[in-house]
Amino acid sequence: MPSATPLRMDAAMEPTGDRTSAPAQKGSRSEFTRMVSAFHASYQSIVSDSLVGYYREELMGMEGFERDKQMFDYTIKGGQCFRGVLVYAATLELLEKHGVKPSAERVKQIMSVGWALEIVQAAVLVADDIMDESHTRRGKACWHKVDRVHAYNDVFKLEHFAFRVLKRHLKGAELFAISQLFHGIILKTTFGQGLDLECSSVIKELSVKWDASRARTQLSMDTYNRIIKYKTSFYTFNLPFKAALVLANHSTQRTLPPHATAPSSSRRPSNHHTEKVAENQEEDADDEDVELDVRDKPKLFEDTMPPQSRVNSETKSRGRAFMEERVNVLIHEREDAANSSLLFRLGMELGEYFQVQDDFLDVYGDPKKTGKIGTDIDQRKLTWLMATAVQKADEKTLQSLVLPRGSEDRVKTVKTIFKNLNLRKEYLSYEKAMCEKIRSLANDSGKSAILPKKTVLLILDKIYASRVKKEAA
Repeated sequence: MPSATPLRMDAAMEPTGDRTSAPAQKGSRSEFTRMVSAFHASYQSIVSDSLVGYYREELMGMEGFERDKQMFDYTIKGGQCFRGVLVYAATLELLEKHGVKPSAERVKQIMSVGWALEIVQAAVLVADDIMDESHTRRGKACWHKVDRVHAYNDVFKLEHFAFRVLKRHLKGAELFAISQLFHGIILKTTFGQGLDLECSSVIKELSVKWDASRARTQLSMDTYNRIIKYKTSFYTFNLPFKAALVLANHSTQRTLPPHATAPSSSRRPSNHHTEKVAENQEEDADDEDVELDVRDKPKLFEDTMPPQSRVNSETKSRGRAFMEERVNVLIHEREDAANSSLLFRLGMELGEYFQVQDDFLDVYGDPKKTGKIGTDIDQRKLTWLMATAVQKADEKTLQSLVLPRGSEDRVKTVKTIFKNLNLRKEYLSYEKAMCEKIRSLANDSGKSAILPKKTVLLILDKIYASRVKKEAA
């Protein structure tokens, strides 16, 4: 099985050619590059060791470790780990805003959330490649081309193992909050993927029974925007940003004394019931910030305790109420409504730009640089290029966009239509406007304590650089 070597991101941080946005400061890029290297270097101690631990603790005597280790290395490593690095970088920036320097142990916990997201990403890519019948990914054969028999099950194995990594490195309310974020956004992603597949079916049906009105309605830019919002934006940017908020808030609570963490208005809400539950749950604790370990709470994650060890229903109810209160504090403390909305908007805009660029490079990218052979046209995908073409094309041209799959000249015909409609120029105009919009939103954040502005601008710079680097000459 071929080895998978992580790709370096520092080259991508040095775009060439005309710029649509000013580059990030050189010192910031160097710092970001160091974080990327540190994140990649932690794979062994976080992911590989978690797999070893799982086999030792839960799968004693079971064969298959070497095969699973190869599968993990092949599917998780080899990319830029964009989402995982974003969790790490955004969290460190938020901690820096609060004057907190995390310990080595805490850095590893933060990285573990990034790697859990990268494992979810691996599951998404394996599934996506199976559904799209893709051939290459990251410059090598797609996993289902390497091991077709196990690939389907490996999707489930990867997705669920992400939560094993979280459980191994986090605990208490923090584990609960992060796991809830993962569960909720993974669910949104699957529904976004479902809409993507549904639109491919629409194009297939239109190739058999043409209906211009249906084409313009169901293959519209509005439909496309819904797809990328749920399929891409939530798990690529919203999840990392929200996870960074939870991790940073938890770190400041544990590191700083109560009076130093936030203004009085943002401290834990006063509630007699909550305080009483907290008192009962923590009466033997020496530290007021000792966290509940949700792994020991039945029904919150796993009901694995024998009946005689289970607490009564009243205690469980009180435990849940306390846990929900702590989760609420972790997620919402110090989040004013305006900045929270701005962070969400930034995540959605970055996600849109990220996916639109991916669609563009599927057609206009150099496969040697993108690491994959474009299949969107042949797979009848509703991409940004297709949705834009639907908007601009006359009816005759519109019908040509949905020629039956496998038609000898289908891909060539669609690419010619894209060229005639000048969609490359259209994309470049879109890109310039989007970069300016995102930069403006980030600058509007000022000195907000919950917006990782520096990280946002570095990521924006990197996305732009990716197009410059990977577009075919």
